[in-house]
Amino acid sequence: MRYIIMLLLAGSFALSATCQELMQKYHTPDPSIKTMKQLKRWVRRKMKHSPDKDVVLKCLIDRAADNPNQATVAGG
Repeated sequence: MRYIIMLLLAGSFALSATCQELMQKYHTPDPSIKTMKQLKRWVRRKMKHSPDKDVVLKCLIDRAADNPNQATVAGG
């Protein structure tokens, strides 16, 4: 059981690092001051043909200012 929990925690930290790298790579806006709707609009307009579009959108929405689950996001 401990092994599973450790794997889940390690996976969440790895995803967080990946999100930070992608956010820097694409020069995304600060999600903590944008709403989910604004972030979706930004991704739709700026990342039309990017293969990472869905991952970046998920990362941004997880950290969005109006996300009710924001407190449960690892690293957020």
